[in-house]
Amino acid sequence: MSNDLEDIEYTYPAKQVKAVNVDPIPQRIFDGMKQYEDAARGFDLLGGFEYAKEGLPAGIILSHRPPDAQVAQVYRMSSDPTSTDLELERLTYFNIGTGRTIANFCPIIGDDWRGIWRAGGAIMEMDLDGNEKFQLWRYWEDSESDQILPKIERELDNHPGVGRIERITNDDFRNRNIVVSPSNKLLAFSSNKENGRDTLIYITKLIDSNTGAAADAEPFSLPSQLVTPIPESGEATANWIAQSISVDDRYLLLIKSHSSSYREIYVVDISGRTPAPPRLVRLPNTTEKLEETVTSSISFSHDPSAPHMIYLNTDAYGDFRSVVEYDLHADTVVHITTPEPDLHALRPIPWDTIGLQVTKDSLVFRANVEGWFDLFVVPLSGSHKNQVIQVKLESWEGGGMTYQANARNGRPNEIALKLLSYKSSGFIAHLDITDALQNVQRDEQGRAFISARPAAYQQASVAAPQFRTLPPQLRKFRSFDGLEVPFMYYHPHDGKSAVPVVIYIHGGPEGQSTSQTRVPIHWYLLNELGCAVVYPNVRGSIGYGKRYLALDVVEKREDSVKDIGSLIDYIGNSMKNELDPSRIAVMGGSYGGYMVYTCLTHFSDRLTCGVANFGIAHWPSFLKNTADFRRDNRRRKYGDERIPEVYEFLERISPVNNAAKITVPLSIAHGETDSRVPIGEAKMMWGMVSKNVHAELMVCEKEGHGFKQKSVIEFTNAAKLLFLERFLLSRG
Repeated sequence: MSNDLEDIEYTYPAKQVKAVNVDPIPQRIFDGMKQYEDAARGFDLLGGFEYAKEGLPAGIILSHRPPDAQVAQVYRMSSDPTSTDLELERLTYFNIGTGRTIANFCPIIGDDWRGIWRAGGAIMEMDLDGNEKFQLWRYWEDSESDQILPKIERELDNHPGVGRIERITNDDFRNRNIVVSPSNKLLAFSSNKENGRDTLIYITKLIDSNTGAAADAEPFSLPSQLVTPIPESGEATANWIAQSISVDDRYLLLIKSHSSSYREIYVVDISGRTPAPPRLVRLPNTTEKLEETVTSSISFSHDPSAPHMIYLNTDAYGDFRSVVEYDLHADTVVHITTPEPDLHALRPIPWDTIGLQVTKDSLVFRANVEGWFDLFVVPLSGSHKNQVIQVKLESWEGGGMTYQANARNGRPNEIALKLLSYKSSGFIAHLDITDALQNVQRDEQGRAFISARPAAYQQASVAAPQFRTLPPQLRKFRSFDGLEVPFMYYHPHDGKSAVPVVIYIHGGPEGQSTSQTRVPIHWYLLNELGCAVVYPNVRGSIGYGKRYLALDVVEKREDSVKDIGSLIDYIGNSMKNELDPSRIAVMGGSYGGYMVYTCLTHFSDRLTCGVANFGIAHWPSFLKNTADFRRDNRRRKYGDERIPEVYEFLERISPVNNAAKITVPLSIAHGETDSRVPIGEAKMMWGMVSKNVHAELMVCEKEGHGFKQKSVIEFTNAAKLLFLERFLLSRG
């Protein structure tokens, strides 16, 4: 479908924002949103623990956007929770255009790429303007090295930070997924630099690198060796992901990702001068088809006596992703959490177990129990060896979590936690389970658990919100075909009055709305506008098993749309004392943006308006124009537009081809450099819808698939709220 909208007349209401049909926003909305936006500027674990320096505790690397910065920055703090130093040390000072998104900050012991030993620091993954063409960068501090390098050409200006940042990939490709060997001798990463399409794996040496580069100002490009084959012409796009290097530096574990529901394990012998071809690892006695199996979080054992032992998450033995142990030499599996009774797991867990981290002494992972996360540890030695022990966190309301164990410094029981809930958008806490493991208890079912109290790092905590926060309610409804669909539900008045409601649909579609805190708009809707918010996990969402995940594939695409229709029915039939069925809006981003578009084409007579972020409007053009490296992956989920009958189907269901059916207002926001869902999708949809009804468009400069800049976040949030005030609260 053509896009003949280059003559759009924009206003420029905010830094990096171009707008059409957006009314001037009252200052009261910006002022009212400030407390919610400040509360949403939480902290993220970016690189976990650094390598400790002699006599000092390890630092913890964090990401956080300070109030005066346009984008998030990198910080360091002491890992000692008893430290009197409560200051965060800011490491990066970037403006948009110099560095936008730092996706990884991987600490290393050092490198000799320039013929000298450059100690400490990290390898960074960072893009510049949201297009996801990540480059690799070397961060280091002169105080840790024996020789100070002169200023290097293309070195970033990081003043007044103490660290220096050198670009080590100098291309226009996508370089990601850094893996450093336990020995710090090898670095593996993925890149599409061969042809711009196929994501392949490369390795390079950190020590004894013999690059030939000198300790001077000349720019340096990282030399690397290709590990995976380049596909032949006509083959599907390759998407390899590096996972783990064995403790003896002999093997490299890889994932070959075909789609969100099909990921294979490969192992490569990298001990020779030339790496051997990748070898497919087939787990023994699986119960699921290989092409319907996902593996993730794959890691070699860190025990030097068992370098061939592998730990991973997989759904090769049932509906859910489980933790298993695989012996590469003996070709045997030990089931750790697989719930199928005949497999006799150490502790069956009938939910997805994810986020597996492996240390020399333990496994750490979490279980996703209907949107709430439980933490588990499995000691690999000692009196509790091979027991799956739940870690119950005291004085925490529950929600989402990520974590990093301090295995780099030989303290695997010391864990840095990022905790999220309905009260907090993310704070960092210290947890040491050493003492708690001396008091393992049993619940009524005989399952092992320990209780431990995380200690919040004061310097990495957002102040307790002064506004009201409400816990979610988990509810379920029956869809058109009898399928039970869960949703998270928030009501401003405890369900005691019928209020307007926003149905917020997550992206993915392989995403999930969980129990953790929401975007700032969420709290404004509840507390300032008196609206309820419903977060459905329609078919195709993760967290409910692979069968549920597969219920929206290709020709079943609009079954997920029917789920929203059934939810609207449920609101009108079963919740009309709590929710006003005459005032329902839909809202979402990415795939959720598509759902907004298509719900408006199906249900305009039952909705008041829609708010869409970076959504798909026309399936064939999306599949044609999405980034090369992900196109074949998306075809498996959405359909291959090159097949005539599939093309016809995708044309038929594309929202832009049904835009005339939309009779209620629509607000659209989209990143101008989005490589996943290109900006043309938003322009097409706005161009069609604006012919018949009020439609707003915000094009966000130097923004990709998701908004990162302060000015963009604040303006688009305020514009959406003004739009909802005008069209949801007033019944349009």
